[in-house]
Amino acid sequence: MPFLPFVIQAPAPDYVKTEAMVPMRDGVKLYTAIYRPRDTSKKWPIMLQRTPYSSAPYGADKLPRRLGPSLEFQEDGYIFVYQDVRGRYMSEGNHVYNPPHLAGKGVDESTDAYDTIDYLVKNVPDNTGKVGIWGVSQPGFYASHALINAHPALVAVSPQAPVTDRWVGDDDHRHGAFTLLQRFSFIFGFGQPRPEEKPLAQYAGPAFPLKGDAYDWFLTAGPTAELSKHMGPGIRYWDEITGHEAYDGFWKPRGLEQWLRKGVKPATLVVGGLFDAEDLYGAFHTYSALQKGKALDNTLVMGPWTHGGWGGAGDRLGAFQFGAPTG
Repeated sequence: MPFLPFVIQAPAPDYVKTEAMVPMRDGVKLYTAIYRPRDTSKKWPIMLQRTPYSSAPYGADKLPRRLGPSLEFQEDGYIFVYQDVRGRYMSEGNHVYNPPHLAGKGVDESTDAYDTIDYLVKNVPDNTGKVGIWGVSQPGFYASHALINAHPALVAVSPQAPVTDRWVGDDDHRHGAFTLLQRFSFIFGFGQPRPEEKPLAQYAGPAFPLKGDAYDWFLTAGPTAELSKHMGPGIRYWDEITGHEAYDGFWKPRGLEQWLRKGVKPATLVVGGLFDAEDLYGAFHTYSALQKGKALDNTLVMGPWTHGGWGGAGDRLGAFQFGAPTG
């Protein structure tokens, strides 16, 4: 599920926006939107989100209607930064869905986070030299990656409903059982490649083939192997996950727990929902891995929420009303 950084709220007139193509160590440049408080009388900490779901609105004269995880952060005052990850929307490079950590053997999402933070603290005016990262769902996955061999300026990370192991318990599988309907519908849209793999503010794939009742459609569509013809060309991740049914060499390097258990230095706040149908596993096991790695300051917050439900009132689950807000 995409979690865009903005919701309808009062505009953010007290911030000025700049856009940068931030260079990574391999020369690939990532689109980065930087929102600084107009008040230059003091320095501000940086709040960063790295996302595959678009850092829109694009254009130096276009500001979102809200910044940060909540309105309180905007009111307190931070430098807010949003970045399109490698190969998505306005960033250069090729996107790898669910990329592994390469442990120093090449560029990955940990090195991209490190290089981004290094650029920000050295080039953004009026910053304190301290950076925090947050993200929900897939952006939570990128937040977790930033913890691995973290930049010294990264002091706080909040992986929320983080994707942690897609074979064991997050999104794609439940202990190896493929979540067919959820993954087919999501990957059909999200997995569509950019035309010519060039930076692009918007792009869309073909019309979704599922019509009418989903149960009947999948029955007539045939076995999972036959569904590839409905995906269209270029959706590599669908072929990867359907081609690796066992917990093999494709999946094992992609599990983040093994790296988080090695110990991290930034403070961490892991958030999850007890009614999260996508990434309940990720919240509990990210926290557990950090505890086993003797993280210095590690906190877990769980509540009666669906996927990302703490971002709203959190006063109900479907038709059932709790009687009070919990978000």
